[in-house]
Parts: sequence; C-alpha cells; structure tokens
Amino acid sequence: MDRELLQALYRYCYCLTAHSSQAEDLLQTSIERWIKCRAKPANPRAYIRAIIRNQFIDDCRRLKVVDFESLDENAPALLDERCLEEIFIQHDLIEHLFDRLNAAEREVLYLWAVEGFSTAEIAEDLGQPRGSILSRLHRIKLKSVALELDQSSKLVRGQTK
Repeated sequence: MDRELLQALYRYCYCLTAHSSQAEDLLQTSIERWIKCRAKPANPRAYIRAIIRNQFIDDCRRLKVVDFESLDENAPALLDERCLEEIFIQHDLIEHLFDRLNAAEREVLYLWAVEGFSTAEIAEDLGQPRGSILSRLHRIKLKSVALELDQSSKLVRGQTK
C-alpha cells in the first residue's frame, strides 16, 4: 500500500467523520481489518473504502449517532450532475459548506468531486439507488447556494470576518 493510497483513504475517512483524529482512528481500524482479511480483491481501493464505510456505520450505531436528514417531498429533483458542476464554490466557502453537510453528503461529494465518479458509479459503489445519490447532490447544491447567498448578504452588510 503506497503513501498516495493512504492519503486518499485518509481524505475519505475525513469526509465521513469531519474530524482528523476520528479519521485517523477509522483509517487505522479499517487497514487492520483489511490486513487480517484473507481474500485480496481485484480492486483493493474500492474494497478498503467499503471496509471504511462499514466501520464508520458500525461506529455510529455503537455510539448511537444518527446522521439523518429527511427529504423535502416538494423539492425539485436534480436531474443531471452537470448542474452541480455549473455552481462555482469559492475556496473560503468550502469549509463552511463542509460543516453543513452530513456524513452521507460529504461521502457523495468526495466520491464525485475528488474521485471523479459519476452518479451511476457512486450508486454502484455505495450500493444505493442512483436517485438517492442525485437527491444528495441536490441537497448539496441547495446548501451551497444558501451558503453563498448568506455570505453575499454579509458582504453587503459589511459583516465579514
């Protein structure tokens, strides 16, 4: 396992946990499970991501942490992932956006923006319907637009840091 793969897996863990120390613990636990595993899959990167995701879910259950956000039934559906590409997210807003996203949204954003997966690939990788992935991307888009509007109004009022 090379340094580049470890860094990518750490970033994935960080996207799930949103805390560096928790991400380090999650990565270590997952790597230990992978090393103990006798089967060596054809795509170790995807296999280790699955171990990380499962370990994260197990940890959340054990700690009774529920990361759930209900869907607005009247919200319009995001029909094409290119809509999200058209939104320009300024660098200083990314940290604020990251704080507003739940673990599932951060995971989808990571796989889409960093790993370059399509919505179909994300759905297959996570074992979820493509519509669920599109819904998460839509919520990310709404949160990013709301954050940009909030930051713009603070600039107008002179309330920036």
